[in-house]
Amino acid sequence: MNAKLAILFLTIFVDLLGFGLIIPALPFYAESFGASYITIGLLSASYSLMHFLFSPLWGRLSDRIGRRPVMLIGLAGSALAFLMFGLSSTLVMLFAARILAGILSSATLPTAQAYIADTTSPEDRAKGMGLIGAAFGMGFIFGPALGGILTKYGYGFPALVAAGLSTINFFWALWKLPETLTNKSDESQRKMLSPDALKFIFSTPVLAVLIGIFFVQVYAFSQMEATFALFSEHRLGLDAEHVGWILAEVGIISAIIQGGLMGRLVRAYGEAKLAHIGLVLMAIGLFVIGFVRTTPQMIAAVPLLAIGSALMNPTINSLISKSAPPDKQGLTMGTAQSLGALARVFGPPSGTGLFQLFGPSAPYFVGGLLIASVSWIRIGKKTT
Repeated sequence: MNAKLAILFLTIFVDLLGFGLIIPALPFYAESFGASYITIGLLSASYSLMHFLFSPLWGRLSDRIGRRPVMLIGLAGSALAFLMFGLSSTLVMLFAARILAGILSSATLPTAQAYIADTTSPEDRAKGMGLIGAAFGMGFIFGPALGGILTKYGYGFPALVAAGLSTINFFWALWKLPETLTNKSDESQRKMLSPDALKFIFSTPVLAVLIGIFFVQVYAFSQMEATFALFSEHRLGLDAEHVGWILAEVGIISAIIQGGLMGRLVRAYGEAKLAHIGLVLMAIGLFVIGFVRTTPQMIAAVPLLAIGSALMNPTINSLISKSAPPDKQGLTMGTAQSLGALARVFGPPSGTGLFQLFGPSAPYFVGGLLIASVSWIRIGKKTT
């Protein structure tokens, strides 16, 4: 790993550690203010809606003014939003904090992906994207486990700790994170969500297929994310701390695959095949979790979903990146993340609605069917 990527990895890891801290507490926090299951889904959707609207803006802005300043805006925004979330005393304040987080923290991920595209060759792109996945994994090892433990001091306390970490991370990036963009785009007046921008993204058939698969996978996965703590609470009798430990299992698996094995796996099997395997495993994993009735069964089922996600996400993002020209990396990755965020707008309310109307297993069975429906699509050789 070169020095620039090492600094980026640490920056993203700390950012996602803060994000992971609040995951096990969020549904319980919202329930403490009287939120229904569907309202909890809408709380998650409000964050994702802002990601949908603002991720392309930040990605395109990073093409114009550079990756570093946009990353710094995202890190500072995360600190502010976590602080507001931790100090919330009403459900309205929770919504306001998640909306603010969605607007400002959406600067981080598409810019990090463009940063990797700036500093890696096409052959190493999936391995580079795997660094973000590994940062996610490491954040999910320590974040949910620590966040679950911290809930004993109150459901808002993990967010206050996350705010402190994000503040430290901002100053670390301000000091160490270098700029990587050398050829800044001159399309300064282009609107990110204009028809022309979307036409560019979908003018390449391969891009349309890849982003379509990405959208369905994120939609199904977000149904699981929004209901996992509720499923664990109501079917298995687990509290926020124990939910955090199970989510840490997901993080360990993701970190091992994306941080240590991804480069070798891509060389051995290729990105398209790994993406297909990941989709199949995710579908199976969701179906299996839907049948879970005990905690040991959940611990045994979660690795299927974790392995599938760890294989799928870096390879699909690498394939999307390779399909875009160098001067459109920020635009392409920002728009892809925006459409992924749109899937997260609809996924959580859908998942919690299915949970409330048809029972805890419904979001998992529906999600498994959705992913299975796109797992048969052949990803063309032009993407490899």
